[in-house]
Amino acid sequence: MSLALFSLVIRYERDVVLARQRARQIAALVGFDTQDQTRIATAVSEIARNAFEYARGGKVEFAVEGITRPQILSVRIEDQGPGIARLADILAGRYESETGMGVGMIGAQRLMDRLEVQSGAAGGTCVVLKKLLPPRTPLIGTEAVARVQAALARQQQSDPFEEVRQQNQELLAALEELTRRGDELTAVNRELEDTNRGVVALYAELDEKAEHLRRADEIKTRFISNLSHEFRTPVNSIQALARMLLDEGDGSLGSEQQRQVTFIRRAADALSELVNDLLDLAKSEAGKIDVRPARFDVG
Repeated sequence: MSLALFSLVIRYERDVVLARQRARQIAALVGFDTQDQTRIATAVSEIARNAFEYARGGKVEFAVEGITRPQILSVRIEDQGPGIARLADILAGRYESETGMGVGMIGAQRLMDRLEVQSGAAGGTCVVLKKLLPPRTPLIGTEAVARVQAALARQQQSDPFEEVRQQNQELLAALEELTRRGDELTAVNRELEDTNRGVVALYAELDEKAEHLRRADEIKTRFISNLSHEFRTPVNSIQALARMLLDEGDGSLGSEQQRQVTFIRRAADALSELVNDLLDLAKSEAGKIDVRPARFDVG
């Protein structure tokens, strides 16, 4: 469903200025902010100027499409000119004309949410520009359309010089906004540079600490390995001597002597098991241990 808002015929160059003015007024009345008003007015002005220059006139129609959100402001610009040659190349940005033909259409395409073009040598050209209404805007029905039309009727047409002045003000406001955003971007870039320097310093510190930890781990592994090997020889000697004494190869032992030698052997066996565990740990950290899975009873 489409609700007509306003229409005008382009016969003279001043009608192009009037189309821009009406586009801004309608955009404001249906709820667009200042920046979108400028975008819509500029897009309509570009297409209307194309119709005047290349087709010697045309017609501009403003309407609201849809009865539920999101509604769309639709601007239809028709002419009975010779049509647009190489339309696909123009819309794709591949066509360059000495007269500047196509630049306005590309600009309008960027300013609006959607641009639809139908063109032929026999039927002229029809360009439809569409822009989604802001979400906060109340639904526009027949009563709202009547209010918009009444407001347009009350607004006087400004002369071309006033429209140019308004356009210059819009350009200055856009430049100020670009300058402000440029300053904000510069500040953000400085913050990012400071953050990057901090991150680089942090990574360097982490790398240094990681290197310290790696060296400490290597020293610990070598220490455990060397300590285990140094302990293994005397522990084996103690175990062998304890077995020889308990076997009574050099003479019999008294009961108390056997008890004490048994304590020595058990302590040597426990120490030998500890040394073996340390060696296994060193091999595991060095990646040289062979794992052999085996079933066992947890109980």
